[in-house]
Amino acid sequence: MRANLSIFVVGAFLAAACGGGTNTSPSGESTPQNDGGTEKETGAPQPEAGGVTDGGSNDAQADAGDHGQPSSNYPAFKPDFAVLQNNGGPVMKNPVVVAITWSSDPSEASFQSFADNLGATNYWKAAVGEYGVGPVVSGAMNHISMTTAAPASLADSDLQNMVTTNAGKTAGWPAPTADTIYAFFLPPGTLLQMQGGGGGGGGGGDAGTDACSQGVGGYHSEIAVGSVSAEYAVVPSCTFGPGNTAAQQSTMSMSHEIAESATDPLTNSNPGYIGFDQDHFGFDWFLEFQDENGDACEAYKDSFFEDKETTPPFDFWVQRTWSNKQGPLGHDPCQPGDEPYFNVAILNMQEVTVSLPPQLTGTSTTQNIQVKGVHIPVGQSATVDVGFYSDAPTSGPWTLTWGQGSPFNPTKATYLGAKIDYTTGLNGQIAHVTVTPNAMGVLDAELLWFKSTLNGVSHIMPLVVSSYESD
Repeated sequence: MRANLSIFVVGAFLAAACGGGTNTSPSGESTPQNDGGTEKETGAPQPEAGGVTDGGSNDAQADAGDHGQPSSNYPAFKPDFAVLQNNGGPVMKNPVVVAITWSSDPSEASFQSFADNLGATNYWKAAVGEYGVGPVVSGAMNHISMTTAAPASLADSDLQNMVTTNAGKTAGWPAPTADTIYAFFLPPGTLLQMQGGGGGGGGGGDAGTDACSQGVGGYHSEIAVGSVSAEYAVVPSCTFGPGNTAAQQSTMSMSHEIAESATDPLTNSNPGYIGFDQDHFGFDWFLEFQDENGDACEAYKDSFFEDKETTPPFDFWVQRTWSNKQGPLGHDPCQPGDEPYFNVAILNMQEVTVSLPPQLTGTSTTQNIQVKGVHIPVGQSATVDVGFYSDAPTSGPWTLTWGQGSPFNPTKATYLGAKIDYTTGLNGQIAHVTVTPNAMGVLDAELLWFKSTLNGVSHIMPLVVSSYESD
């Protein structure tokens, strides 16, 4: 999660259009609400709790058709998957983590070991190696142990001041380079104050509630230290629900922030890898425009896991990150991936138009963009064909359901109606989905998404439904 305020401006507009606020993603990072609302009104409803709807009250019936046969060719269908774009900014080829901890924190030595050993793991190579990022290093010379009493709270301006005041000037604080990440592991009892109720840093005001209560697991941003733009990242000591300790949550969140810092270091001034290709606008929409490589894997799967590598010794909770290579090949887009990976591919997409209002274009005019999706006018119905695919044999067929809009807002959406004629399938089989738009929001389009579930594991495939074909 980057601390650039612009992403919250996008989210704030879309939230206003649907009457939503700020909710929490499965990982604990804040996510602005997004649906687009009605054509001219606010109060657009959203999917039911759990992120899956049952088709609402729409009575459209899917026509029976050929559902194909299970196939031993994996994947049976090639998915049309999004890829993260490099916007021209650099990546860190030789990242260095300066681990900033507090001596009063019982997890201090563990956090230092995490920073020291992260870069030599298979996890790190799988998570960011394809982006040209080298092994991250730390070591004793990059350990900063704060021996003063842990503060009751810290605001983003305090963190920035600590870096600019001490980096390269105070004993123990290494001078910054373009590959430096100053990583703050806040101790238990120290609150991270968020600005105005959501989002991190970015140089804005710091009045607001603490990060943990907002569901924010951390953020990263850039800071000018003399003539050098360096990265800093911060994770508060939080416990988000049962199952993980605060220390485990800290390494989960910090693995996310370090991976994003390395692939998008000049996040505000010269962005690197952030945002999907325009063809796959639906993936951005589903993520509510929180779309760096760590963010992307928070909503598309349960992406946190305990890495238990033995060489080097590394037993920490970390987060999988987005792979541009694996998703289009039919594998898990969040690496290191799980096997077998299963999902559905949209088989009959076309080029359609989405209208971006001035609040999203940063200009005074509406901009029409061409994206991949399906064209269905309001009040009419059309059939969307989806192919079940996996990259290896699964333990059985998986279940296909659907939802619309943001998966994070628990109210029910009624903008789209859909009926799936084949709700379970195996690699090679096909479902026919009858989709009926009842209304469209300010984008002249709505977001439909398919959820594939097997043995408690789910994967998502989004689809833009537009009122207009491509110009």
